[in-house]
Amino acid sequence: MSAQKKRVYVETYGCQMNVYDSRAIRDGLARAGYSEVETPAEADLLLLNTCAVRDNAEQRVLGRIGELQQYQYARPEVRIGVLGCMAQRLGEKLVEKRKAVDLVVGTDNYGRIPELLEKVESEGRAQFDLAVDGTTTYQAPPEVDPLNNSHFISITRGCDYRCTFCIVPYTRGPLRHKAPTQILEEVRAVAEGGGVEVTLLGQNVTAYRHAEASFAQLISAVAEVDGIRRVRFLTSHPTDFPAATLHAIAAHPEISPWLHMPIQSGSDRVLRRMKRGHRLSDYMAVVDLARELLPDVAFSTDIIVGFPGETEEDFEATLRVMRDVGYDSAFTFKYSPRPDTPADRLADDVSEEVKRVRLARLLDLQECLWAERGRAMVGQEWKIAIEGTDQKGRGFWRGRTLNNRKVLIPERPGLGIGDELRVKVLRLEGTTFFAEPLSLTWKYDRVAA
Repeated sequence: MSAQKKRVYVETYGCQMNVYDSRAIRDGLARAGYSEVETPAEADLLLLNTCAVRDNAEQRVLGRIGELQQYQYARPEVRIGVLGCMAQRLGEKLVEKRKAVDLVVGTDNYGRIPELLEKVESEGRAQFDLAVDGTTTYQAPPEVDPLNNSHFISITRGCDYRCTFCIVPYTRGPLRHKAPTQILEEVRAVAEGGGVEVTLLGQNVTAYRHAEASFAQLISAVAEVDGIRRVRFLTSHPTDFPAATLHAIAAHPEISPWLHMPIQSGSDRVLRRMKRGHRLSDYMAVVDLARELLPDVAFSTDIIVGFPGETEEDFEATLRVMRDVGYDSAFTFKYSPRPDTPADRLADDVSEEVKRVRLARLLDLQECLWAERGRAMVGQEWKIAIEGTDQKGRGFWRGRTLNNRKVLIPERPGLGIGDELRVKVLRLEGTTFFAEPLSLTWKYDRVAA
């Protein structure tokens, strides 16, 4: 690829970890002389950073590759690369499925993209790097204007759990921990650039165990960085939630008391088949201690319905957990087998109709429970940080509480992104609260911050 043709377009699919990785990919390509463009029509290199958690995510990418071929038809020198989890899972099969693909790079090898592209040109054939070394981590530069005004920082990669339904350990590799000094360097860079909020990321972020710091020690150190006003983290595993972590959150008002803690099922029998590594009683012990230590704690979760062997009794146990915990939100899915996972060897014996009905019942229950709890919050006074304008263009500022509740307030002169203010809740629509501003408590100034 000549010096005149180093323009790259990157699309990202999947989780926040992929968003972070794409930033690291862009940074590496920029140092290799590539400039980023906003549309695929402008680019000579088209990269898709992909997800493999569910089949529909992979089908979307395969369809998108077909769409992007039009640019190769117009200019044969255009190259298409597939990166990330789907690339790791499918490998050379990707080129068999889509001949247009020139580059397939797994999750540990983004730094080799420029080198591999040179080989595409010199050898005239697709290039692959799917090696997993178990040590790779990435460091991405802070964004100038991040989504929701929160800077993502990866602290772990991979996962050592082997949940039978999950493909992450096979596409992301074993758990590895970024050094605390490196993480704090990224956090300080965010603060020096005027950022005031960070979100610490990992497939299992609370499993962070570096020789120099536990997760509790790490989040405490992050919260104490000058200029940082809010610290969030996800995703957590209930097995990795010692009391020290909850005490650290309680001791630092900067750390969000929002705990995204996937339960997956409320049945111990199903949890054993999933190899989750915890029982329902273990999960509820974390919930109970969190409620004791964190007055504003809020919970969200992931739930799978119709896992192989799930009975009506098992499903009713999941409904009970929904009632007992009182989640702000729940990401719910019908079970579908993923190739190469242990659960793929189990009989998928819950019919699609039963899965559909159970998912609908779960969604209905969550909606009813949340509506009841949310209505009880009307009239309360909260502190929010403004994150942007209402995406529907209705003349509202979009804000969020530290415990992750979404709030809209009327746009008013003198307010802007990053400002913190007290509001009074007026009503709830779906999962969004509408409120009136009471007083500005902190004015955001990027330079001063």
